[in-house]
Amino acid sequence: MVTLTQLRDAALGGLDRAVAEWTDLAGALDGLVGRATTGVGGPLRASHWDGADADAAERALAARGEQVRVAAQEARCVLTVLDAAADQLRSARHDLLAGLAEAAAAGFTVFEDGRMEPADPTRGVDAAMVSRRHELEQRLAVPVRKATEVDTHCAEALARLYPTAAADWADTAADGACVMALAGLDLATIPKGDPVAAAKWWAGLNPSEQAMYLAGYPAVLGAMDGLPTEVRDRANRVALAETKVALLAELAAARAKRDAAGRTDDAKWRFRVTALKERLAAIEGLEATLRSGDDLYLMGFSAKDDGRAIVAIGNPDKAAHTAVYVPGTGAGLARIGADVSRMRSLWLATQQINDPGEVSTITWVGYDAPDTLTHAMSTSYADDAAPAFVKFLRGIGVSQGIDSNNHVTVIGHSYGSVVLGQAAHQSGGLVAKDIIVAGSPGMHVTRATDLNCHPRHVWVAAAENDIVTGMGSGAHAPAVDDGRRPRRVTPDDSEFGANRFTTDGANGHSEYWSSRHSASLDNQAAIVSGNYEDVRLLWGERP
Repeated sequence: MVTLTQLRDAALGGLDRAVAEWTDLAGALDGLVGRATTGVGGPLRASHWDGADADAAERALAARGEQVRVAAQEARCVLTVLDAAADQLRSARHDLLAGLAEAAAAGFTVFEDGRMEPADPTRGVDAAMVSRRHELEQRLAVPVRKATEVDTHCAEALARLYPTAAADWADTAADGACVMALAGLDLATIPKGDPVAAAKWWAGLNPSEQAMYLAGYPAVLGAMDGLPTEVRDRANRVALAETKVALLAELAAARAKRDAAGRTDDAKWRFRVTALKERLAAIEGLEATLRSGDDLYLMGFSAKDDGRAIVAIGNPDKAAHTAVYVPGTGAGLARIGADVSRMRSLWLATQQINDPGEVSTITWVGYDAPDTLTHAMSTSYADDAAPAFVKFLRGIGVSQGIDSNNHVTVIGHSYGSVVLGQAAHQSGGLVAKDIIVAGSPGMHVTRATDLNCHPRHVWVAAAENDIVTGMGSGAHAPAVDDGRRPRRVTPDDSEFGANRFTTDGANGHSEYWSSRHSASLDNQAAIVSGNYEDVRLLWGERP
């Protein structure tokens, strides 16, 4: 129990110093993960060491990295508890000192147990004096009682956070919820939907406050357009790990219910088990992708629907040239590795250009893509995706600094080009200098100028035997009648008014980023890096 004297004489600066030290520790642990990735993981991958021993080494490195990430998140929880204790004890002490001053002014001496007596023993004690003494004693008891409650709750929280070798992401999720309730941080105070407001809010927090929000709301921060990429990456990796642990627990429970169910209910639980295993396999695929390089940033993650992820190669906050790729039908966590691999090929192609500047290529699977070609005949998926995509692009600009947002290119493949077409008509349009579409079934416009972008900066790739451009045109290419016969104009038509570049050697619908037939890849690298004179055109006019 906290006494009046203890609260009166409390030196709370020690708690403030502890908060600062735990903040530094959390940052150091985050840095340790990064150094392990670049200093150990990078050379291992570069050595092309393979086999059972190499696989074991990779698993061991990943496991150690996870342990350090857990420790960093737990450190953020500890500093949140200490900071809450400091703030609440400081408030209680302020109230106590005010009450003590008032008691002294009223002519009372206050004892350690909170009792009061007149400072002048010769002074008579009348009914008014007795009433005033009782009032002041009650007032002083409130901050002491509050300090005792704070001390008890914080001690219980710190005991819960006591580190063990078995600590895992299930612990961090539960601990984060616990300390947020203790600290009184309100989710409603976090700005949503406005990248500029989000960036301003984050910049206004001190390092300890930032760490506290990372401890309690990683999924929220990871989804906030406008926040620095490194912050989103850290938050989303925590959200990813905590989601995986929660799904594993759900899978274990579903298996138990399946095994205990009778024949009537068995099928329901078998389907549930299968669905959970598929979601976990997709998450493990994303984890493998993130381990494949030391320059990858997880800018978005959700297990909703088929799963969503936004993965950047290179930090877009520091890039002179940024490409954002929107894949089409079938996109989701289950195939995120293949889509990121395409952007790795594009990033590598830009590095072959003389002095390309800092380049970042981003795979944006931030929407529920159609699962089948039948679903892809609907525009609804693109309608739902467009606002989120535009907000993401604006967030990139905010993170880079609006004035230094030098060059953003958006790339839409297949149904992804439909998303770009719908996004171009959102308020403010696409915040991009160049638009590239490959294998496009149509963008719901008949002219490049209708995309709110100069037509010289609209670029099109279409392989000769890509059947999607014709097959999907009935749904996504508007019909025009020039007096001859009604027809549909897709972006690869010369009448569309865009620059069509060569794709020599690319076969079908899926080789636009193939390094085996590099014409399409090299042309995109030239566009992304702003080397327009190197783009080989079938028709059109370079900027």
